[in-house]
Amino acid sequence: MSEFPCTLSLHEGFGESHLDLFLDIDGNSRLITFGTIASYWDLLQSGSKITFQRKKDHRRIYLDLEGEIEEKGQLRILFRGSAKTDSKSEEVSGWTELTATIKDGTMIL
Repeated sequence: MSEFPCTLSLHEGFGESHLDLFLDIDGNSRLITFGTIASYWDLLQSGSKITFQRKKDHRRIYLDLEGEIEEKGQLRILFRGSAKTDSKSEEVSGWTELTATIKDGTMIL
């Protein structure tokens, strides 16, 4: 099982409000990023499994970024912690979608 830092952020004011899941798989490269609709946050909090779609990788600063992003709306961190998966962390970089849930304070992929 692999475990690595992650953040789930609400991105508003730039297109439709949505969730961005940022995964730091190696502590060095760009963040592997997945997104889904904002209303799924309530489902995630209740333990439901949610499907995220792959997005363009983001700069490492987004792992801790909160607040205004010039001409791109604002981010608010909803979840910060660890992500766990049965896959090797390097395999995650090839995923086009993932299913996630929050269990016992950990994002399970």
